[in-house]
Amino acid sequence: MKGAQVTGAPPVTSWNRWQGLARPVAAAVLTLLAALVLYGLIAQAGGNGAPRVEAASSTAMRAQGMIGDHALYGNIAARVAAGEDYYVAAAAEHRANNYPLIPFVTVRLPTLAHIFALGGPTGGMLIVAAIGVAAILAWRRRLLDEPALPRYARFAALVMAANLSPIIARDWVLIHEVVAGALVALALALYRPERPWAALAVLLVAALIRETVVPAAIVLGCFALVDRDWRAVGAWVGVGVVMLGVMLLHLDAVTAVTRPGDLASPGWNGAGGWHSYLAFVHHVSAFRFLPEAATAVLIPLALFGWTAWRSRLAAAMLAVQLVYAVILMLFARPNNFYWAMLVVPTLYTGLIFAPAALAALARTLWPVRHAA
Repeated sequence: MKGAQVTGAPPVTSWNRWQGLARPVAAAVLTLLAALVLYGLIAQAGGNGAPRVEAASSTAMRAQGMIGDHALYGNIAARVAAGEDYYVAAAAEHRANNYPLIPFVTVRLPTLAHIFALGGPTGGMLIVAAIGVAAILAWRRRLLDEPALPRYARFAALVMAANLSPIIARDWVLIHEVVAGALVALALALYRPERPWAALAVLLVAALIRETVVPAAIVLGCFALVDRDWRAVGAWVGVGVVMLGVMLLHLDAVTAVTRPGDLASPGWNGAGGWHSYLAFVHHVSAFRFLPEAATAVLIPLALFGWTAWRSRLAAAMLAVQLVYAVILMLFARPNNFYWAMLVVPTLYTGLIFAPAALAALARTLWPVRHAA
């Protein structure tokens, strides 16, 4: 007797969230993914004629063989190393090179400048490189320790390593988002809902380098709130209180060195949408040597890959990515593209899960039948 047998999919307890879906749901998921890719391709082909990424121009400041923001932060660190007060040095460099001093957040927190002042260019670079290596190793170990994941998941660390390459570039390690992004990657690798303390401590250090890390801490704090883990909620609130105090001190210090007539920032109202987000990520990622159209495909696949892994860590990772995607789409101007460095190291690691996720959807939509 002959019959038709559909190859059995792994049980729904598989790590892959997209296994065993109903066909209409699988079709809807695949349609949404394809629509997002298509929208990105259309957005990149269109645009309004304005530049999506505004890198340092030929007239930007130059110093120590660097240009633009790299030169600015290099000069400030050098002046601090020579014994000058950070805020006096920062104000002087901003003013001399036509950088805004208003509002106070246009001046970076002093943490990174002091690290480079104490360790010198080589010592500071080694510290940053050590953070990046720690993040890569921590992610490899975390993925190996997850028993449900396939063994190939560990190779996501290689994708992360490629996107952390700025940590070994003399000029890029002076950009605060590069260092903070490496710390965010390390914090997420260490994140465990039942023991969030290591992730909390690392994220606090990252926020002390670049305050725009605070949204990542808020995301993890919200997960603790959902879990009703009041100790963890209190600790995450504590991070917010510490950062509020630090920013108030920073406000006072910047105000003390600001003069009437100092330049003001034009504000953060880029509102560039999805196509600007794609352009920002493309410009700072390891895939920047590919055509921009590749990014319109890779970013949705990476986000989709993170949706496939059925775990709290993947949910937290996806939430962090989406929050920063919204921030970049709504607020970042073309010359704020470097904000994407906060999440690029961890974004593309989701690609390691994308093939299995796509295969699961395909098996649901087009099941293979064998004659019995």
